Amino acid sequence: MLSPRWKKLAGDLRAMQSRLVMMVMVLAVAVGIFGVTAILSAYTILTREISVNYLGTHPAAALIELDQVDAVLLDVVRRFPGIEDAQAGASVLSRVQTTTGKWLPLLLFVVPDFNDVRIGRFTRQSGDWPPPTGSMLLERTAFELLEARPGASLAVQSPDGARRSMRLAGAVHDPALAPAMQEQTAYGYITPATLAWLGEPARLHLLKLTLRQGRSDNAAAQDTVGKLAAWLRAQGHKVQEIRIPPPGKHPHQNQMTAILIMLLLFSSMALVLGGILIASMIDTLLTQQIRQIGIMKAIGARTAQIVQLYVVLVVLISLAALAIGMPPGVMAGRGFAQAISHELNFTLYSQAIPASRYLIAVMAGLLTPLCIALVPIVRITRVTVRSAISDFGVGRPASGAGNLFAWLGKFAAIDRSYLMSFRNIFRRRGRLVLTLALLASAGAMFMTSVNVKSAWERNLADAAADRRYDLEVRLSHPAPHEPMLAAVRAMEGVAWAEAWNVSPAAPARPDGLDIVRTYPDGGHGSFSLRSVPAGDGSTALTVLEGRWLRDDDTDAVVLNHVAHALLPQAKVGQHIALNLDGRQARFLLVGIAREIITPASAYTSARGYADATGQAGTLNALRVVTTRHDTASVDAITRRIEQVLERANVSMKIVVSESTLARALSGHVSLLIFALRAMSVVMAIVGTLGLMSAMSTSVLERTREFGVMRAVGGTRRIVVRSVVIEAVAIGLMSWCMAVLFSLPLSLLVGRTIGKLAFQWPLPLTLAPLAMLTWLGVVVLGAVGASAVPAFNASSLTIQKALIHL
Repeated sequence: MLSPRWKKLAGDLRAMQSRLVMMVMVLAVAVGIFGVTAILSAYTILTREISVNYLGTHPAAALIELDQVDAVLLDVVRRFPGIEDAQAGASVLSRVQTTTGKWLPLLLFVVPDFNDVRIGRFTRQSGDWPPPTGSMLLERTAFELLEARPGASLAVQSPDGARRSMRLAGAVHDPALAPAMQEQTAYGYITPATLAWLGEPARLHLLKLTLRQGRSDNAAAQDTVGKLAAWLRAQGHKVQEIRIPPPGKHPHQNQMTAILIMLLLFSSMALVLGGILIASMIDTLLTQQIRQIGIMKAIGARTAQIVQLYVVLVVLISLAALAIGMPPGVMAGRGFAQAISHELNFTLYSQAIPASRYLIAVMAGLLTPLCIALVPIVRITRVTVRSAISDFGVGRPASGAGNLFAWLGKFAAIDRSYLMSFRNIFRRRGRLVLTLALLASAGAMFMTSVNVKSAWERNLADAAADRRYDLEVRLSHPAPHEPMLAAVRAMEGVAWAEAWNVSPAAPARPDGLDIVRTYPDGGHGSFSLRSVPAGDGSTALTVLEGRWLRDDDTDAVVLNHVAHALLPQAKVGQHIALNLDGRQARFLLVGIAREIITPASAYTSARGYADATGQAGTLNALRVVTTRHDTASVDAITRRIEQVLERANVSMKIVVSESTLARALSGHVSLLIFALRAMSVVMAIVGTLGLMSAMSTSVLERTREFGVMRAVGGTRRIVVRSVVIEAVAIGLMSWCMAVLFSLPLSLLVGRTIGKLAFQWPLPLTLAPLAMLTWLGVVVLGAVGASAVPAFNASSLTIQKALIHL
C-alpha cells in the first residue's frame, strides 16, 4: 500500500498540467546532460588517442643537427649515458608545384632504411615501400593540398634551385605531423639516393635520439642532450641546432585542449541552466500546491517528509533526463572525437569510454538539478499551516515596490492594467529570482559564446593588420641586397619591397649550445632573429612594454610575446644573449611586442643583424606590397618574382602570401568557430525553453486572479495584455542582467582560450548582434509563452476561474 504522500506524487504525475511541466523540465535537463556527456566522452577519447598516436610514432626526444651522422657515430652515441636509442636522418625544405601550377613548401624527410624506422615512425598506407629513386611517399593529408593522387608526377625544386619531376609512389600516415592543409606545407619521405638525384648532398645530418630518463621532463632532457652535445663538440663534430620539442605532446594538442575545455565549460553551464529551470518550475509547482502542503501538515505530515516527496520528484525527472540525454550524448561525443581526429591527422584506435566517465555524467545529471532545486523546496515547504491554507496565490510585493506602485497610482494618465502587470512581477520574489537567473544565465552564455567567437576573429584580424605586406619570399641562400631589391621593386604590380633577413636563434646557454623547442617539422616551437629595415615598413606590432626599434639602433632587440615566454626573466633595459648558428650575440632588450599567430621572434635593426651574424650587404627574405591585393594579383606577382629570381640563379626556400596564411589560419580555427556557433545555438534553445516554461506556469498560477479581473469588468484583451506586458518586462530585466553577466564570463573564457591557443588572452569583444539576437529571443519568447496560455485562461468562465486551484 502506498502512503498518502506517494499517492499524491503519483496523482501529480498523472495530471495533464503536471505532465507538461515535467516534460519541459526533463527536456531542459536532458539537453545539459547531452552536452556534458558528449564533451566528456570526446575529451576522454581524444586525450587518450592523441597520446597513443603521437607516442606510437616513438617520437624523438631530441634532434641534433651535425655536420654528418654515420654508423660509427651512431654506435658510440647509443652507448652514451642516458641515451636509449639513436638513428640518423635528414630533412630538406623544398618546393612542390601543385597540379594547378602553384608552388608550395615541401618538407622532405630522408629515411636511410624504410624497413628499420625506430624513431619517428610512420605507417604505410599504399604504394611502393621503400619508394624507388626519383619518387617519394607523401603524407596522406598532403594529397588534398596538392590536388594530386598516388602515381602522379609533380615538379619539385630543391634548395639549390634544381627542378625534377618526382612521382608520388604512395601514401603514409605520420600522426606526429599537423595536417598539411592547416600548415599549407606538404610532407614527403625519400631515400638518400633520391636526395642525391635531386642534386643535394646525400648526407645525413640529423641525429635523432630517445632517452632513458627525462622522457616527460624537458629540463632532464636538456641536461642529457647537453652533455652529449658537449662530448660531440669535443670529438670535433660541428654541433648546430638542437631541437627538444615539448615531451610527449602533439604539435596541436594545446589547440585541441582549448576547444574541449571551452566546450566542457559551456556544456556544464547548460546543465546548470537545466537545474535552474527545474528549480523555477518546482517553485511554481509548490506555489500552486501551497494549500495542499498546508493540508498535509494539518493532518500530521512533517516538513522533512514533504521535502522528501519533492526531492524524489526531482530525482525522477533527472533519471528520465539521463535516459534521454546520455545515449545520444555518447554517440555525439564519439562522432565529435572522430571529426577532431580527422582534422588533427590521427587515428582513433579505440572509442571506449571508461565506466568512471559514465559515473561522472550520471552524478552530474542527478546532483546538479537536485542541489539547485533544494533551495525553493526547503524554502516553501517550511511554510506554516495557517499561512499555507490562507494563501490565495497572490503574494505581497516588497515594501519598496509597494510604495513605488502606490506613488505611481496617483497619476491618472497611467493605465491601471500596466501597473498591475509590473506589480505582479514582484509578487513571487523567489520565483522571479529563479526565472531571472535562468534567463540571464542562458543569455549570458549565448552572448559569451558569440563574444568569444568575435574575439577570436578580431585576434586574427589584428594579426592580419600587423602584416602590412602581401607576400614574403624567403631565399635558400643569402643574395646581394641592392641588385635583388632593385629587380623586385622595378616589377610591374609591385608597390614596394623590403629587404629582410631571418635566421634561426636560441636563448644563450652557458655551454654555448643552440637548444630550441622546435618539432621535427621545423615550424612549431621555432625561434628566429629577424632584421627590420629602416623606416615605417611592413611591420606594425603593438608594443606592450618599452619601445619599438629606431633606425639608429645598433644592438637593440624587441621580443614578441611568444619569444618573451621563452625568456621570462628578461626585462626591458637589460641585455640578453642569443645563440646564432654557433655565434653568441648580446642585445639590449628595448621592447616587448604582441605578435599573434607567429612563432617566437626577436627583431633587431639591419645593422644589429649584420653585426650579430657577420652577414652584411645580403638578404635572405623579401616582403612585397602589391598594387592590387586580391589573390589572383598576388599569385601573378609571385610567378613574376619566381621568374626573375630563377634568371638570377637565386633559389627560393618558401613563398608565403596573405591568402596562403589566411587558409592556414582558418584551418587552425575552423573547428573552434564551429564549436562556438553550435554552443551558442544550444544556449539559445535552453534559454528559450526556460522562458516559455516559466511564463506558461506563471500564467496558470494566476488563473483565479484573472477571474477576479473579469468579475470587476476587465475584458479578455486587458487580461492578455497585462500578462504579455509582465512577461516582456521580465524578459527585458533578464536581458539587462545577461549583458552584465556576459562581460566577466567573456573575459574569463577569452583569457583561458587565448592563453592556451595563442599564449595571449583574447581581447574582450562585445558582439552587438548577439545582444540584439538575444533581445529578440526573450521578447518573442515572452510574447509567445504568455499570450497563448493567457488567452486560454481568459477564455474560462468567471466561475471556473475563481474555483481554479
